[in-house]
Order: sequence, then structure tokens, then C-alpha cells
Amino acid sequence: MNSPTRAALRALPVALALFAHGCAQGPGDAADAPLPAGEPAPQGRVLPAPTGALGGYLAARHARLHRDMEAAHLYIVRALADEPDNPDLLETALTSALAERDTAAAGEFARRLAAASPDSGVARVALATAAVIAGDHAAAAETAAGIPRTGIGRYIVPLLRAWTLAGLGDADGALAALEPLASRSAFAGVRDYHAALIAELLGRPQAAETAFAGALGAQRGGALRAVLAAGGFHLRAGRPAAARAAYDAFLDANPDTVFLDAAYGSLEEGANSPPPLIADARAGYAEALYNAAASLAREDAVEAALVYAQLCLSAREDHDACRMLLGDIFAESGRHADAAAEYEAVPAESPLKWTARLRAADTAAELGRIDAAAERLRGMAQERPERPAPLIAVADLMLNEKRYEEAAEAYDRALARIPTLETRHWPLLYARGMSLERSDNWERAEGDFLRALELEPDQPLVLNYLGYSWIEMGRNYARARGMIEKAVKQRPNDGYIVDSLGWVLYRLGEYGEAVVQLERAASLRPGDPVILDHFGDALWRVGRRNEARFQWLRALSFEPEPELETALRGKLDNGLAPEPEAAPPAVETEDL
Repeated sequence: MNSPTRAALRALPVALALFAHGCAQGPGDAADAPLPAGEPAPQGRVLPAPTGALGGYLAARHARLHRDMEAAHLYIVRALADEPDNPDLLETALTSALAERDTAAAGEFARRLAAASPDSGVARVALATAAVIAGDHAAAAETAAGIPRTGIGRYIVPLLRAWTLAGLGDADGALAALEPLASRSAFAGVRDYHAALIAELLGRPQAAETAFAGALGAQRGGALRAVLAAGGFHLRAGRPAAARAAYDAFLDANPDTVFLDAAYGSLEEGANSPPPLIADARAGYAEALYNAAASLAREDAVEAALVYAQLCLSAREDHDACRMLLGDIFAESGRHADAAAEYEAVPAESPLKWTARLRAADTAAELGRIDAAAERLRGMAQERPERPAPLIAVADLMLNEKRYEEAAEAYDRALARIPTLETRHWPLLYARGMSLERSDNWERAEGDFLRALELEPDQPLVLNYLGYSWIEMGRNYARARGMIEKAVKQRPNDGYIVDSLGWVLYRLGEYGEAVVQLERAASLRPGDPVILDHFGDALWRVGRRNEARFQWLRALSFEPEPELETALRGKLDNGLAPEPEAAPPAVETEDL
């Protein structure tokens, strides 16, 4: 059993690991204003007014668990009206205000929290950031030094202190402040990256060159920000070959990237060298906050990632990568309108703009503007006729909307733009195969599935889909069983794939074993009506007829497709037809 879903367009940016203190939430009105009964929340709902500090705190906690940042902020502000000096409430209120970049409210909450709890890490980060924005690097350095150096704080303190010292012109102190990161291999790359940025900024080119080499070697191809910074550094130093080598390594590791198009353009004779990625200590401090936010997002610490992303943009509003990250965080949290606003705000000259436009179209689709999103993507496809990504996005969108013929046509056009199919392209063949199968074009669909398996022979999704399709057609039972068994070994907790195994056993007449597998599939996917229907059929065949009817009733409760609903009602009235004398013939197709 398989279920098509839209292929993901986004992957949250990757960096390192940082401190996950506190929670994140919504917009910030007057800091101590009570929340009147029935006040509409920013998302358009009507929020009930809790009673007292405890009620506000619990309501805020519930909202945070559901990633409802705006409502959480309103509730915690209500709670603070009753207990204005409660450190726990203040910390939640602070992270709430930071999460929505409400700098006025955040500053007030940070000062109050620092007074009530001097060791609060989130208060010190917020106050240090405010000092950097104000140009007071000495105050920022002193404040950052007091951040607790336990847990993830061992990572944040060296970065922030290094940049505050760089703001004071203390190159030796700044580079020394980064050294604790060098002792851990997971942090060595970020240490080299920031050391290179500081060394270049403060006029130490040899140290910068050495550190950039370390940063680029920390991962295959290098991280994008490090590659852009290092390439620009080499170009400004008159070393275009070194810049090209950095770009080529990144392209080899990320063959479909568009991020380096402008960078390669800067290698042309007579082209202007790009300006430094980090032009001053404030921008470097923002870069450290961005690294923190990206790492936290990677670890799914969404609230803390949101706080650090907003702090980064407070310090440097034109940080394009952080804008993208913030858009991704909003999109992952279901705040698609906010995500679209961030993607649209990425500057036109940014190397990330093309990707931002793709993601903005995706958010439009999430908001229900399907045809507008598709039109925008088709326009992008015309702009860059060599790029398949916009057409892939159109196809994914149509597949998700069950507009299968349109999906297949868009996949055809996208695949026509790929000169040579490689292993990484198997998902395109798989998706087009699904679209063609749903459009009743099995001959082409089967060819796509088989070609996808040539590219990625043990891919469990393809093995399952093709095997299940053969089962439904009464073909290739033995081969289908082997393929699905292989898929189950790779993904034993995938309810759809386990269902496929149960169903092939059922079709082969092995009803007892089919019950075992289908019961497990139903436990893994308890709300899938097709799986429950299969489970009921197997129960009926082994004589457990009351249990079978119960499973069919359960399947009806989950609003199955009309055709399945009709079949289920017929089974509830009449049961299954008598068992055939033998399993269906295992028709095998030659030369597949």
C-alpha cells in the first residue's frame, strides 16, 4: 500500500549545535496588559481569557506545544500581569517576544529577567545582542562572558565573545576566544569559519587563508556560507583559481545547486570582486546567531531556532540566509503567510533568491492558491529553460492535488531538461510513475518504476509501489512478494509497506500470516481505511467474522474514497464471497 505526497521543496539549513533555552511564541503588545475575554488572536481565532497567573501559564504552555506562538505570547503576558517578577514567566515572555522580533518588549523582559535571575542565558544573549546593535561592544563582551558555560553554552559563549572582542579591535583576544571550539571535532569547522572571518576583517590575511582552508575541509564541498566567504576572499586577494576550486568542490557535492551562479560570474575577466560576506563585527555577531538558529532548526528545536533567527535579523536585517531559515521555520510551523513574507523579503541580488521564489510558490499552494502557485512556477521555468526545479515543483503540486495527468505532463517536461539520469533522479521517475499509474497509463508507469530500480535497486518505496501494483493486477506474485519483503526489511515500521506484504500473502491464500502482517500494519497506520479494509478481509477468511466487521466499520469511520465506501457497506451487509479453491494464478511477466 502506498500513498503519494508532495516531495519536499525545502530542507532547513545545516550548521552546528547550540543552546536550547526557553520557548518561543508571538507578537508582543503592551507588556503587562491583561488579555480580555474574547480578544481575537492574530491568527483570527477567539481566545478565551484564563484566570490568574497559573491559568495564563498553562494556556501559554499548551499553545507552545502546538507551536501557536502568537497565542502563547498573549497568554504569558496575561500571566505576568499577576506575577510580574516570576522568573519562569519572565523567561517565557522574553523568548516569546524575541521569537516575534518585538525588540521593545524583549528588552524590557530581558532586563527584568536578568535582575530576577542573573544566570539566565537567554536574558544575557538578548542583552548582549542589544549592546552590539547599540555599538557598545565592551558591554556586549562583558554580558556574553556571563552566559552559563554548561551544556550547549560551551558553544555559544566562544562565538559571541569572539565577535564582541573583534568589535573592540582585539584580534588576538577574539581568535583566542574561539579556541575552546577547536577541541571538539563537531565544532572545529565553525571555529575555523569564524576565525577566518575575524582574521580577514582585522587585517590578518595569512591567518584567514589558513582558517578558510580548515572551514572548507570540515565537510564535503564546504558549507555554502563558508564557500561564498572563502571565494570572495580569494578573489579580493587576486587568486581566482583558488576561488574557482572552492566553487567547484561545492558544485561537485551539490550538482543541482543554483547558489553559485553569481559567484561563478565573478570569476569572469573584468568582473568586480564580491564585497566581504562579513563587513563588520556586528555582522559577524549576527552570523554566529544564524549558525545557532540553523543548528537548532536541524535538531527540530523550533522555538529556540526561531528566537536565534529573530535575534540574527535584529542585528543584521539583510542576512539573506537567515531570512530563508526564518521562512522555513514558519512554513514548518504552519505559518505559511509569514513564511511567504520572509521568502519575498530575500533581496533580488541574493544567491538564495531563486530558491526563495520556489519556496514562496510552495507556501502559496499551502494557502490554497494552487493555480497561482503553478502559474508562478511555470513562469520561472520559462525564465530558466535549463532548470528542471520549477517544473518538478509544478508536478509535485499537481500530484498532491490528484491532478495526475497534469502531474505526468510536468514531470515529462522536467525530465526532458535532465541530459543524463543519475542515481539521485530516481524520485522523479517514481513520482512520474505514480502519476501515470493513477492516469491509467500502466505501460509507461511500469517502465518508470523499473528504470527507477535500475538507478536505485533496493529503494523500498519503489519496490513497494511496483510490487503492490502487480499484486492488484494479479501479476508477478512471486516477484512482487520478494520485492515487498525486501522493502519491509528496510522499513519495518512503515505501515503502508507492511500492508503490502500482508496483502500479497492474502492474495496468495496465506490468510493466517496475512492476519499477522495486516494487524501490525493497522497498528502502525490506525487511521488508514484501506489498511483496515484489508485487515478485515483477512480476519473474515480465518473465520473471525465479528472482528472483521468491526475493522470494516472502523474503515468507514475514516471517510474512505467513495468506491471503497461502497465496497465496505457491501461487506458489512453480505460478508465476503466464498473463498476460492486456490489462490489466483501467479502470472509472471518475462523480460522485465
